[in-house]
Amino acid sequence: MKTKLTLSVSAKSVQRAKAVARRRGVPLSRLVEEHFDRLAPVAGKHDSEAFFARWQGSFKIDPAALKDERVAAIMAKHVR
Repeated sequence: MKTKLTLSVSAKSVQRAKAVARRRGVPLSRLVEEHFDRLAPVAGKHDSEAFFARWQGSFKIDPAALKDERVAAIMAKHVR
């Protein structure tokens, strides 16, 4: 169920937020809702798509580290 919300925000912030929403191709209300969800996620709910989209490819491993059996085990378990 959706509920209307009235916010007092500076005109400059509104312009920036609308520009971000346009670039992402989403309504401003969805942008605000997603931000709220990041600030206070629903207990027990893990948005894995957003998590992976944010962090995928961010960390690099030295190929020499793969010779360590502990690193290899972690990679085999967690990297797709």
